[in-house]
Parts: sequence; structure tokens; C-alpha cells
Amino acid sequence: MARLILATADGTQSVELRPTNTLGRHPNNSIQLLDKIVSKEHCIILLQDGQWILRDLGSLNGTYINSERVQGERPLRHGDEIALGSTRARFDDGSGAPMRPFAGAPGPGLAQPSGGSAPHMQAAVPQAGYQPGGSPTGQGIPGVYPMPPLPQGGQGGPGMGGGRIPSVPGLPVPPQGQGPVTAVSGAPVRPFGPAPQAVQPPQNLNITAGGSRMVEVQDQNRAIGTQIAAVQKGFGPFDQIAHDPQTVRDDYERLRIAYEVTRELVGERDIDTVIQKILAACFKFVRADRGVIFLMEDGNLVPRCNRRRSGGEAPVVVSSTILDHVKTNRTAVLTNDAAMDFASSKGKSMILNRISSAMVVPLIHNDTLLGVLWLDSEQLAVFNQKELELVTSLAHQASMFVENALLAKKVESEIVTRERFSRLLSPNLAQQVIAGKLDVKLGGSQLNECTVFNSDIRGFTRMSDGAQPQGIVDMLNEYFELMVEVLFKYEGTLDKFMGDGIMALFGAPVSHPDDPIRSVQTALEMMDVLGQLNRRRLSRGESALAIGIGIHTGPLVAGYVGSSKALSYTVIGDTANTSARLCGIAEAGQIVVSETTAARLGNRFDLAELPPAKLKGKERPLRCFDVKSERGVQRPAPAAGAATTAPTAP
Repeated sequence: MARLILATADGTQSVELRPTNTLGRHPNNSIQLLDKIVSKEHCIILLQDGQWILRDLGSLNGTYINSERVQGERPLRHGDEIALGSTRARFDDGSGAPMRPFAGAPGPGLAQPSGGSAPHMQAAVPQAGYQPGGSPTGQGIPGVYPMPPLPQGGQGGPGMGGGRIPSVPGLPVPPQGQGPVTAVSGAPVRPFGPAPQAVQPPQNLNITAGGSRMVEVQDQNRAIGTQIAAVQKGFGPFDQIAHDPQTVRDDYERLRIAYEVTRELVGERDIDTVIQKILAACFKFVRADRGVIFLMEDGNLVPRCNRRRSGGEAPVVVSSTILDHVKTNRTAVLTNDAAMDFASSKGKSMILNRISSAMVVPLIHNDTLLGVLWLDSEQLAVFNQKELELVTSLAHQASMFVENALLAKKVESEIVTRERFSRLLSPNLAQQVIAGKLDVKLGGSQLNECTVFNSDIRGFTRMSDGAQPQGIVDMLNEYFELMVEVLFKYEGTLDKFMGDGIMALFGAPVSHPDDPIRSVQTALEMMDVLGQLNRRRLSRGESALAIGIGIHTGPLVAGYVGSSKALSYTVIGDTANTSARLCGIAEAGQIVVSETTAARLGNRFDLAELPPAKLKGKERPLRCFDVKSERGVQRPAPAAGAATTAPTAP
């Protein structure tokens, strides 16, 4: 079977080629190359009519075969050396014929340690029975490959910090298994697969008497490594995978699992139920001992659901090192020996919490990190690449369901919030509060100017005497419904209902340049709407209603007053008191405005000055005016028989 032999500083890895193989930096490629010089979708190797073809996908830095840049596509021959960025590879057609040495040294990223000696390198084959004293060239010695001489002077490429190491000669390498792989230029290549419990320590470089550098091949069955950039394969076109039964089986398995999860979660809107079912689904397909799903809350990962195969509700302790890595880099981690793979972080949490194997996958939807899915085991080498692919696919699907559940919860919360604020604010102001453009919190602020509106029903006390309580409530509800609709039309803020009275604000919490004008327009239209209501009341044999309105403009303190559980937006100060006093002296059907408010109305309204009003708390009488109409606006006549009352005492 044809293979691709990838070479890095620490060894080689053999990858069996499928009918279609994509190479590049993006995790969706079947062979991912963690090489900064490699493009996301760099090239493709495919089998066409019995001939292996390499096709460059318009990569920025190009693809080279035997040092010649590929323009479009080229056929591959046994032993061809392929260069992609800093990565070197050799094509083996599976014929077993010997292959030529590499045409040139690999590019940057394959650094040589100081001292001029070659580093220990690992080849992707099990260790064979090597006996010291073999051929100086290494030919015929099982498991031992010769290395070509190092460059003179030990000078490397730019940014190398040392000399380059020549590529591993292209001798035949036994296959290492199926599945997508990730190769890191300048870093160890660790193949996938189960690992044995015992691990042999690395062997040192052997120098024979003849001076040839010989590298012993290490046992790669251990396959313990950290898969930082987890493969997240998409589904290839059928004509590309039809001749690859393994890919077809893998894709079918992923589809089957996706179907089962979708069937479990379809229509589910409760976020806790969603994540519990997702974690339960993972335990059906993955040999994990423990699992946790974290969700992002205020920028932090918070555990929302955990599960143990042994049962119990005890919290699952995880490694903050791995978790922070996944959160920061938004890439999955697969480790089959956590303590060793993360030895640089001391690995204390892995040891204390008996975390030997772990798969940790981010939950990302629409480029937003929603959370992290954590699965671990106390045993070494429990997870393999296929399981990582399944969990990654499941995580993608889970992210969608989590996002939908979060959106549903947000919509429900906004509906409740909008309903609450819509009772106090006009719909557009309520929307601003929900959108976060208006702050709702305890505390107040000094306003230089705000217009306060007060109205009440004249003769309401006398009207209530002897009336049925339900009738009074129904009458007030009908009246308030109409008045508040007018108030919100002009974007006033409902401060409170006071028995039969209404207190409203123009200029708090949102101000407009024409707030005094808006308040008077509101008062005039309320009179019009009241006339329509009275006509209906009279037709039902009920008495008509009459109201008086007072408006004053001035400075005051506005803010949310109350407890943390029950807030009320209100205003405090002389301006509010003066408005209430003006309402008290207004006769039925009269709109009384202060001199301060009148000065801000311009010539828009017809005003009639009233006798100066002596109000409680005021040393001098206050000039005030009766608003007759808005110029250019025709007001309907009041209903015949509308009630009038004498003004109440201030």
C-alpha cells in the first residue's frame, strides 16, 4: 500500500494513503501539518486511474517535488521527496523498492542541538532486534537507519539557533496504521493508537567505529502524546471516498451518532437537560471514567454538569492546565499520559486526581466559545484517534444545541423583562433597558431639568361612595389603559399611579430637547381621549369623568429607589411637589402649567394666564397658565354632560 513518510527533527511517521488525501495546516485536512509556512489547504494527493497524483491547491509558498515547484499537478513516483514549507515527506508506492536519499536538507524548524551531534530521532515502526556491532552503514540491520553526514560547520537556517539536521533517508518504513495524523515541523510526531503500560526510555545516539551516525528506532506502540490540534474532519464527496471502505465506515458512524444525539435533543430548550443528555451520549461511545461540561459565564468556565461511570454525584476535579489551554487556543487536547505530556506544568493535578488519559474539546458555535467538554480516565492510553473524531463531531453538534438552548433562555428572559418594563416605560425605552443602553440600578442622579406631569380625576371620592368596589376598579383600569397609551406615545415615563392620579416624567430617565412640549401635547390628547371615553360611558348610562392636570419644569433628583428585590424609578424634589400642587388647583378639564414650563413652549400653544397661585411651600405666588389648545390642531369638543367639580384645595 502506498504511504507518505513524514520527517521531523525527532523522527519519521508513516501514513498510509487513502484514495484522496488532503494536506495543510487546517484541522479539516486528512493529514494536518502544524507548520506556519504551510497553507491551510496546501495540496492534495489522490489516486487517479492507478496513478498517484499530487495537486497543489494554490499554496502561498508552493509544493516542491525533488526541489522542483509543482505547477498545477504532477504524478508521483516511488521515492519522490516532497517539500511543503518546512516539512519534508517521501512518497512510497508500496513496491518495496529502495528509495534515493533526500535531495536536500529540510527547511527551517528541524533544529540541531548544540554540540554538532544529531538528536535522537524516532521512526514510526516498532523497535526491532538491534545488535551492536552491525554494518557501519546500517544496511541490513533491522530497526536501524543510517543518517547522512551533518552539514559542515553546523550552521542552520535563519532563526534556527543551530545547524540543520539532514533528513532521515527514505528507507522503507512499515505502515503505522490508518487515520488522519498531525505532523508538527520541528516537534515530535506521535502516532495514534492504544499504548502499552510499559514504556522504554529513549536510547542515546550510537556512534559506530566507522563514524557513521546510527539512530535506534524506538517502540512507537506507546503512542502517548498530546494532540493539541485535534482533527476535525468534514465529510468528503462520495466519489472521493467510495473506494475507501474505512472512511465510509467512519463517516457512517459519525452520522449514526449525530442522528441519535439529534433525536434525543430535538426540541429540548432547557440548557441543563441538554448538557446532561450530551454527556450521557458521550459515555455511550467513549470509554471515559469521568466527564464534565463547562459553560462560559462572565468570561469564566463554570462546571454545569458532571458524570461518573461508577455513579455518584461527587464533583469531578480537572486539570486547570489542560482546561486553560483549550480555552485560550480553542483547540482540542488528546492525551494518553497526561502527567508525562504535561510534565512542564509539574503534572501535579493529573497525578493527584488520577488523570491518565483525557480528551478535552471546546464547544464553539459561530466562532463563539460556549464551553468545554471534558472526558478522562484513570488508565493510560484509553482514547484513540477515532474516538477523538467522534467526540469532536459530537462537540460541534452539542455546541449548536447549547447555543439554541441559551438563545431560547435569553428570549424568554427578555420577554419577561420587556413585559415588566413596558408597564413603566414606553416600549422603546423598555427596549433600551433590555438592550443595556439604559442602566437599571439602585441610586440617583441630579437632573438640571425635568418636566413633571400630574393628573387626577375630579370628584373621584364622591363618585366612589356607595359604588361597588369591582365597578370602581374596572373604571380605573379602563381609564388608566387609555391615559398610559397616550403617555407612551409621547415617550413619557410612568412614575406611579396614586389612587386615581397619574404621575409621569418627561426628561428622565431619557431626555428630549422638547420634553415640556411633549408633556403639554400629552395633556391635550388625554383630554381628547377622555372625551371619547365619556361618550361611551354616557351611552352605558354611566357618569362622565373629568380630570385636572398640572405641569412644572425644574431641577430634581431621579433614580431607582427601593430594595435590591423591588426597585421603583421616581423623582424627588421641589419640582415634583410643585407639579402636584398645580394639579390640585386645576379645575375639571383644565391644564395648568407653571411659568417655567410656559417659557419653554414658545408660541406653539394658546395660553391664558391665570391669577398667581399661592401654593403650599412657596413664599411668593406662582405665575401659571391655562393651556387652551395647540395652534393649528383641531381638538374635538368635550362630551355633553361631562362632569365638572370645583377645584380642590392646594
